[in-house]
Amino acid sequence: TTEAPAATTEAPVANTTTTPKSATISGGKYTLSGSTASYTKPVSANRTSVSIPATIKVNGKKYKVTSIASNAFKNSKKLKSVVIGNNVTSIGANAFYKCQKLTKVTVGTRVKTINKQAFAKCGKLKTISIKSTVLKTVKSKVFSGIYKKAVIKVPSKKLSAYKKLLKGKGQAKTVKIKK
Repeated sequence: TTEAPAATTEAPVANTTTTPKSATISGGKYTLSGSTASYTKPVSANRTSVSIPATIKVNGKKYKVTSIASNAFKNSKKLKSVVIGNNVTSIGANAFYKCQKLTKVTVGTRVKTINKQAFAKCGKLKTISIKSTVLKTVKSKVFSGIYKKAVIKVPSKKLSAYKKLLKGKGQAKTVKIKK
């Protein structure tokens, strides 16, 4: 079992009357827009595990974390595991590109799009759990260069559809997609 990401993570209240455009909370940097937030990058490159929350709170206002920006964790040398919150709908291009120690990823329930090379060249990535039942778009080379005997776990009711959707996304033919 994987731990669920924290439902809400709160930032310290700052003395400001204007709406901020960005925030740094619990080791992550976010870009804010309207009532949503995008995880842009970790504060420290030394984190071994990251849990991207479903929501964050800045100056008392709640923001849904709906995306992980392109290149957010690119070349993170120590990152080993990631849990993606349940409000995230999009994972940016190269978001986890070349995270060479990454072994485990849990994708939240609302992810609709995984952009190109999001997990490419993560040679130790052995376990990918996709909890989303609304995944519609998986771009090219998303899994290029992951561990050749990796297992991609998908919801049982989506097994057939996701086998087709995930076919030919760069992973070796020995990578298993199962429920």
